[in-house]
Amino acid sequence: MIKQIDCPVCGHNVEVFDICDHCGWQNSGLFEDEKSPQGPNKMTLKEAKEAYENGEKVL
Repeated sequence: MIKQIDCPVCGHNVEVFDICDHCGWQNSGLFEDEKSPQGPNKMTLKEAKEAYENGEKVL
């Protein structure tokens, strides 16, 4: 069974280590770091949350 979590950016359901279909964030599992970009993401988690809230593209 594939593990599902809430996307740390938008809150939509996503598989662990998958790219969110809703906002485009590639999650890094259950323990996301807010202060540094992880994996292929160009933004920090904090920056991605702010961009999403402002209707901007998440990178």
